[in-house]
Amino acid sequence: MIAVFFALSQESAALKSHVNILKKIRYSHATFYQAEFCGFPITLVQSGVGKNVSEIIHHLSKYFKIQLMVSSGFAGSVNPRIGVGDLVIGKQVLHSLREVTEGEICIDATLPCDASAVELAVKLGSTDSLKLHCGDILSVDKIIQHSSLKKHIGNQTSAIAVDMESFAIAERANAMGIPFVVVRAISDGVDEDMEICENMVTKGGRVKISATARYLLNKPHRIPYLNRLRRQTRQATNALSAFFPNFITQIYNSLLA
Repeated sequence: MIAVFFALSQESAALKSHVNILKKIRYSHATFYQAEFCGFPITLVQSGVGKNVSEIIHHLSKYFKIQLMVSSGFAGSVNPRIGVGDLVIGKQVLHSLREVTEGEICIDATLPCDASAVELAVKLGSTDSLKLHCGDILSVDKIIQHSSLKKHIGNQTSAIAVDMESFAIAERANAMGIPFVVVRAISDGVDEDMEICENMVTKGGRVKISATARYLLNKPHRIPYLNRLRRQTRQATNALSAFFPNFITQIYNSLLA
């Protein structure tokens, strides 16, 4: 069975419309969607934002035999060649134990993605309708809010994009001996600030309406920014939605057959 991990409900929408959901399971703040796609078993995991997914994966493995873990959803670009709506496939996932700042960035751990899954993803994503990049992904502990820091990360490391969940998922997959791959879409470009607070999202990955309303009341000048972000996350969702159906089918037919 393939397990695809998303932090946010908006991200999981990329696959929900393609699959037949058989069962919805809640565990802690996470939600598992047991589903099938063209007869193939798949579980969508809405895990919430951040790295606290180890226990969630442990619980999931009690019920399902996981053959491949996919970290998916949105990512921020740290490379000027990679724009909103582009797909990024991870070669390796990087992690720093220290807070990432505009000083020296120390990469403390690196985990490789499954080479066969990466090769297949790159092959399937190399079409006229999708723009795809393959490279390293840096997992960070906080949302990178300023474009200057994203540029600094791109200059100081081998990363092409940043997220908040992939390293924790990769670490658990590696410990369990399960293949792992990152398939994400860019929601914010390297030149764009990301002015969104983590307290605007629940632990389970849903937008807090009340917190968002308070934010807009206090900062009404940010409404155009949030409208832009909504458009860009829709672009990212559409890219993932276009990519995943063929990827899932080919994974089962070629790698998990």
